[in-house]
Amino acid sequence: MAKIQDKNRFYDLLRVYVDVLFKSSYRRVEYHGLEKIPKDGAIIYAPNHVNTLMDALAVLVMDNQDKVFVARADIFKNPTILKFLTFLKMLPINRKRDGIENLVKNEEINDIVVDVLRDQVPFCIFPEGTHSHLHGLLPLVKGIFRIALQAHNTFGDKMPLYLVPVGIEYGHFYRYRSSLLVQIGEPINVSQFVTENPDLSVPQQMNALRDQLSEQLKKVILYIPNDANYQATWELSQLYGKEQHKRLKLRGDSLINRFIAVKETIRNVISLLTSDPQKSQPLVDMTADFSRQRHAHGIGINSVLSPHIRWTFLGRFFLLLLGFPLFVFAAVATSPVTLSSVWLCSKFKDKAFHNTVRYLIALALLPVFLLLTGITLAIAYSSIWGALLAILFIPFFFFVHEYTRLIRLFISDTKWLMHKKLHKLFKQIILFKQD
Repeated sequence: MAKIQDKNRFYDLLRVYVDVLFKSSYRRVEYHGLEKIPKDGAIIYAPNHVNTLMDALAVLVMDNQDKVFVARADIFKNPTILKFLTFLKMLPINRKRDGIENLVKNEEINDIVVDVLRDQVPFCIFPEGTHSHLHGLLPLVKGIFRIALQAHNTFGDKMPLYLVPVGIEYGHFYRYRSSLLVQIGEPINVSQFVTENPDLSVPQQMNALRDQLSEQLKKVILYIPNDANYQATWELSQLYGKEQHKRLKLRGDSLINRFIAVKETIRNVISLLTSDPQKSQPLVDMTADFSRQRHAHGIGINSVLSPHIRWTFLGRFFLLLLGFPLFVFAAVATSPVTLSSVWLCSKFKDKAFHNTVRYLIALALLPVFLLLTGITLAIAYSSIWGALLAILFIPFFFFVHEYTRLIRLFISDTKWLMHKKLHKLFKQIILFKQD
């Protein structure tokens, strides 16, 4: 009987297309710490969860190795979808909200996962159990630790089992063609932990492993406690991030350097807010007010932090003029794909699904419209014109997204230049820190 972890040639071919299109969905992609991934045992990847399917794909494409995933059981109800998701190496997992009676079904799934791990095929599960749109970490659920201990009890005497924390950070949670930073944290050797702690009961083992994994995940994400100061802390970390970048003498504007600078800024801001709450309260209030006004007026943080905003404004203006004729042509040519994404995204109130929708629409429709456009032009004009536009169809699609991004930045710059009151509030925040 075929196993979910068995090699499949068609799956391998699809992986090439999936990987290329996924990385093309982001303007910048960086992976760090891949050398930490153990090579002497079974691996359970444990990523933070902020962006539905895109998080799973971020783990999948970090190397060429096949991986098995779990997803919420309710999406497996349709038999056709069940077959398709199984082909994609995804297993259903029931949650408490699906009914206590359905949790029993997880025992069978756990047995399958243990078999996957025994064959040394990596398994990925989101330990938070659901996604969140905050720079934080939800309490970790017990499922991942239950699987880890069951796997150790099954084959831990033959090879070690590792929990590998994965930190996923996006430049923006919901915008297509943002940036993606993935970091591998320090692996936790579950087999070694169990061996070194023989006196702990199973619940105690699970709690101890949960504490370890939580701490390791917090190191590879921009973790901010979800309290009353969350929004002010995040806003301040962005406003002071560039200054911290210079202070730490980080070379280059890589995503990992940005992460290091903002991470350190968050630590400093939290320290400031907790060491003397009364003194820092005016800063919290000013920053919260600044953040509300900035978002209300649609002003991006890049406009605020631009050192030469007038020159940036003019540069973007001329780029928009220069690219407008091509944008009109590309927008019309790719409109079926773009409009399909807009329409389907409107059906999801949770914006965390929007990038997943955009990616899947592009994955399914780009080849179809590329082929149809090429054939139509080949029939109407010549095979050369058909082949030429077919080749340019996918670059046109991404150009449209880049041009609309430039429009958004230009509008943001315009609003920032015009909003003098917000400039004054920004200066007060900067001067408060200097004092």
